[in-house]
Amino acid sequence: MKKHRRRLSSFRRKRTVGEFTLNPRRQVRRRSAVQRNLSRALMLALAALIVLSLVMIAGILLRSMRTKKLNAELSALHAVQTTLAPTAPAAEETPVSAPSPEATASPAPSPTAETAAAPRFHQVGGTPLAHMETLYNQNHDLIAWLSIPDVIDLPVMYRDNRYYLTHDFNKSKNASGTIFLDENHRFSEQTQNLLLHGHNMKDGTMFGRLVHYLQSIDYYRSHPFVHLDTLWEEEQYVIFAVLHVPLDVKDERFINYFSHPTFASDASFDAYVRQLQVNSVYGVPIDVRSSDALLTLSTCIDEDRLVIVCRRIREDESRSELKSLVRLAQKQ
Repeated sequence: MKKHRRRLSSFRRKRTVGEFTLNPRRQVRRRSAVQRNLSRALMLALAALIVLSLVMIAGILLRSMRTKKLNAELSALHAVQTTLAPTAPAAEETPVSAPSPEATASPAPSPTAETAAAPRFHQVGGTPLAHMETLYNQNHDLIAWLSIPDVIDLPVMYRDNRYYLTHDFNKSKNASGTIFLDENHRFSEQTQNLLLHGHNMKDGTMFGRLVHYLQSIDYYRSHPFVHLDTLWEEEQYVIFAVLHVPLDVKDERFINYFSHPTFASDASFDAYVRQLQVNSVYGVPIDVRSSDALLTLSTCIDEDRLVIVCRRIREDESRSELKSLVRLAQKQ
């Protein structure tokens, strides 16, 4: 018994460092407490992350539902007003003047002999289209209505290149934004190329469905026509180029598509159109003349841009003839 006590006493002395005795059981308990605290902290962090994710998902869903509801209401209102609109506007209706942006776009040039002789690509001023006037009275930033059957049916605004990135038609904050005309492509009689911007929303709103043009030539063949109602005129366009444009100016595929509201000469117009056709993902046998008006739709695709360019349908052309040419389009 004495020998056993001496051994135990010797063992305790060996387990002592300075004045502190290293107790194995106490160390295990301390490790267990640290592990439990760490596990609790990790669980709390994970729970917070899950809650944050759910809140973000709920916010995205609510935004999507709100955007789709507003879009549906506006589309229905536009359809009803179009149906009710008289074939000829009444003479006593008050003319709508061209809306002006908030000090960001250049003012319209004063009328001179040179500008008076310039080509006129759009009607500006005069008696408004009856089905556009109701919407214009709700928001004076309205400049047009864009529609592609089964693709998009939305108003087009004009203010600057920032506001409608984050606001809807009712001027409420909304990350989906609204389709808007580029501030440097001010709507005028001499603007040959109208450039429209819109977000590429994953829920398919705004310009979210335009990505299908890039993914499938059959989608392009099924949706080649674009309808644009301005405040004063109904315009019809046909798509002739679909492009994936990098923003890197050093990339050989880069195209400065955002700086051409007008063209200095027929030669510069032809050179620009040729660049579009060469870089288009589809070769489309539709001719484009220097007397044609252009309509460009632009949206983000990753870090690049998806650009769809249309030309106005001429008075002597039929949709069936153009449809036949669209069917001949090939990937290139």
